[in-house]
Amino acid sequence: MYISLQGISKQYASVWAIDRVNMAIAKQEFVSLLGPSGSGKTTLLRVIAGLEKPTEGRVLIDGQDVTELPPHKRGVAMVFQEFLLFPHRTVRENLAFPLRMMKMPKAEMDERIDWALGILSLQGLDGRYPNQLSGGQQQRVALGRGLVGRPKVLLLDEPLANLDRELRQEMEVEIRRYQMKLGIPFIYVTHNQEEALSMSDRIAVVNKGHVEDFAERTTLYDKPKTAFIAQFVGRSNKFEGKVTAADGGSCTIDAGGLSLTASGNGGLKPGDAAFAFVKNEKVALAPEGFVGEDNSLPCTVRDVILRGAYAEYLLETSDGLGLVASRPRSGEGPSIGHAVVAHWASGDVDLYPVKPDLGLRR
Repeated sequence: MYISLQGISKQYASVWAIDRVNMAIAKQEFVSLLGPSGSGKTTLLRVIAGLEKPTEGRVLIDGQDVTELPPHKRGVAMVFQEFLLFPHRTVRENLAFPLRMMKMPKAEMDERIDWALGILSLQGLDGRYPNQLSGGQQQRVALGRGLVGRPKVLLLDEPLANLDRELRQEMEVEIRRYQMKLGIPFIYVTHNQEEALSMSDRIAVVNKGHVEDFAERTTLYDKPKTAFIAQFVGRSNKFEGKVTAADGGSCTIDAGGLSLTASGNGGLKPGDAAFAFVKNEKVALAPEGFVGEDNSLPCTVRDVILRGAYAEYLLETSDGLGLVASRPRSGEGPSIGHAVVAHWASGDVDLYPVKPDLGLRR
């Protein structure tokens, strides 16, 4: 693998920000570090960049141990959430800055700047100042400043967080295109699961300093390895209860009087406490009186939230249990106050044992 993180831990005073992280990244991969605020993903990125020294472990890039090397000798570049452009310098001068720090000859400097202007579609804008550019153009300049040095790895720390939604979606496509064209690994930090799912080859889900899983985006979404991933990636209905029956083919859980059936048993046995997750889009709706599938639940529609081509139906059972169904807006759906039956297949239920939160080392 092109990048190898071997047992990386980082301690601040008595707190372990990241704890025994192992990852291997191929040369042409786009990898996202996905997790909530404070999970340790930015600290991990800074360790790769050389901005933080790990308390334990090693960082290898292209076969070289760079753990003790400063950032400018690692062959990495970093793009931050803030554009950090010099307001009094033109686009060309901003792109030239890192090359001047490298004391690059002018001819080679001009060639690299022209290359960056071309790949980022900034031709004709090189004489403008940052306040004369749109947000997307400023972000391209920030990316260009990272790319002109021809790094081995590009690290991106939530670079789209300050852009509006439409522009952010455009930049997601462009950043992915740049990565594929350049053929170098991009490591992208985000708390936005949509960004991670749309751009990444693989995603590392970071939680409380640990990597819960590092897998292809489809695997991560369709077959979440842990309860945290099931809850954090995608939108799911969560149930908690006890296993009442389990065999090799199915499992039944009593969740506060609600009986749920799931395919497989997830290693659970009768009496075990368990979490069950059903993604919102897996919950279908049928008219009152419908009988079918493995799990059916009479509900009342309490609210309908429009999300473009989809609608989210906020449902409530007679016992006050709430759940959500996300359905395409094809034809007329049920209205607020309508009685419906929410139903889903046993194969759409993800099961996990309830485990104590061991957290990080103390």
